[in-house]
Amino acid sequence: MSSSCWTTRATKRHRDCRKPLVTILAVLALVGCQRSDPPPTPPRVVQVASAVRTDSARDLRLSGTIEAERTTALSFAVPGTVEEVLVREGTAVVRGQVLARLSAATYRDALAIAKATADQAEDASRRMEPMHRNGTLPDVKWVEVETGLNQARHALSIAQKSLDDTNLRAPDDGILARRNVEPGAVAAPGMPAMILVQTRTVLATAPVPEMQVSRVRTGQSARVVVSALDREFTGIIREIGAVADPLTRTYPIKVAISNPNGDLRVGMVAELYIRREDATSAVVVPREAVRVDEAGAPCVYVVTPEEKVRRQSVEVTGFLGEMTALSNGIAEGDRVVTSGTPMLADGMTVRILTPANAER
Repeated sequence: MSSSCWTTRATKRHRDCRKPLVTILAVLALVGCQRSDPPPTPPRVVQVASAVRTDSARDLRLSGTIEAERTTALSFAVPGTVEEVLVREGTAVVRGQVLARLSAATYRDALAIAKATADQAEDASRRMEPMHRNGTLPDVKWVEVETGLNQARHALSIAQKSLDDTNLRAPDDGILARRNVEPGAVAAPGMPAMILVQTRTVLATAPVPEMQVSRVRTGQSARVVVSALDREFTGIIREIGAVADPLTRTYPIKVAISNPNGDLRVGMVAELYIRREDATSAVVVPREAVRVDEAGAPCVYVVTPEEKVRRQSVEVTGFLGEMTALSNGIAEGDRVVTSGTPMLADGMTVRILTPANAER
């Protein structure tokens, strides 16, 4: 066999062996490409609502708390050991009622000494007065007698006042919010022994944003909703703060509410609704559509005709029931996302959840 024929057959066998190898490499490459391509992300499912226009969104809604009209820290005027505490926290008290007592033995002894000194001075004055009238007692001596009598009388008054001050009395009607002393404790003047609050009238206190504070005034009526009682109250704006909080840029307002039955308790959460008389018609959306961005500003997600979302900054101008009034960036008829917003981003494709596909 010639060398040329041998070479031709060897080359042919080599080529035949390469074909399966090429096929295997092609299949592996195809599989590798398929594994490297991630599956497409399905659209995020959201619920939407249409923005509507109304002329009823006139209420400025604020969140606040119920506070006492007046809070008084009570303390003993004299030092001593607490002998008895007569009231418990939460008890209603009346003006002049004794709330606690100090051990009074020392003060009773001091009063007895002062009374004896005063009696002695009174007796000396009675004995010396006839002598002063007939001129047998020098004037300088009579002045000493009168001075001693006045000093004794003042000392007696002070001793009596100190004994009375061993009783801690309520300066006004109210509720005992806190007691800081127990029998056996040592009390000192100025050390708060009890906290008394007056709640026949309470104050619903809330911060007003600086952009809205010019729209409220003292004497204006306000609705106050207390969810803990599931009731609504009517009050009057009594105070508007003059200095803004340096961090939140808000001004505190206080709404006075009559509370004769004591139903409103200090610390309850309240929602204040103040009618803005200058308000006009506004676009409203459900409350759950309004979110807060990274800067703490309100925003909504608007669904475009291409079924994509666009984050839009807005300004909250009021509230109407479960709806929020908006301005600057939202128009009547815009579709806003009401659920599924935490993971949304500008340009993201969404699928709108409707009653039809919600059942699937």
